[in-house]
Amino acid sequence: MTGTPEQSLDPRWGTRDPTHDPYLLAHFTPRADDVLITTAPKAGTTWMQNILHQLRSGGDPEFKTIDQVVPWLELPRNHLSHEQVLAQYEAMPSPRLFKTHCTYEQTPGTDTVRIIMSSRDPRDCMVSFYHHVMDMTDEARAYTGYDAMKNFDDVFDSWMKHGAWFRNIKSWWPHKNDSNVLWFRYEDMKEDIDPVIEQILEFLGWQLNHEQIKQVKKYISFEWMKAHSNKFTENTEGRSFFKPGGFIRKGQVGDHKSKLSPEQESLILEKAHTELEPDCLAFLGL
Repeated sequence: MTGTPEQSLDPRWGTRDPTHDPYLLAHFTPRADDVLITTAPKAGTTWMQNILHQLRSGGDPEFKTIDQVVPWLELPRNHLSHEQVLAQYEAMPSPRLFKTHCTYEQTPGTDTVRIIMSSRDPRDCMVSFYHHVMDMTDEARAYTGYDAMKNFDDVFDSWMKHGAWFRNIKSWWPHKNDSNVLWFRYEDMKEDIDPVIEQILEFLGWQLNHEQIKQVKKYISFEWMKAHSNKFTENTEGRSFFKPGGFIRKGQVGDHKSKLSPEQESLILEKAHTELEPDCLAFLGL
């Protein structure tokens, strides 16, 4: 990769790892009609990417990969230079859609772009992350450093130590009611997607007719996404980091009950109650 050495970047952009390139964040040029999908990992990110793409297109079953139409903003593209990645972003027609797992402080254009959040019970996020890691190919596990995780307890310990869920929610909560932020709970999305679609369209000022909304709902269904899982696992290089049938797994609410021990559940909830404000905990149902 080419570009300014990371030492010269503002520390706010974070440090580089296999899924986070601070240079891209520091040099990204936001537009007023950009939409950033902001979530902690495994909190409905891919589903929201597809929802936004389908709403923008009025229903599109032909897209090749979700990363092509809704790129992961800060993801390192090792086959491209920084300049090439940023040029690709700049060439995208408006309204552009991106996903990010960044905190509020790391997100470029928070005073310019529109932001759609989705949050999910941390217990379900943790269990989903375990399956995410175990469903990765050996190559992907080695690249991300996840190959050291051999079992559920290993993944749990790593998830707690890394703390991405807590850091993400804590940073965004003070901005929940900002005029350019729309925040959904994953649990509510699973219960009834219709009001979610209505709120997104109103928030973004997009208009779809009844037939288009019907098509959108078809292509954002779990069944359709599961049947076309390659669209959600392959990257722009045409390679998948996941084993066949992995990644689009269950998408259920309350799945943590099948895996977490009482002690592990208590550790997650204790940390949440230590890190987050009471009104945030109430909103999240914790």
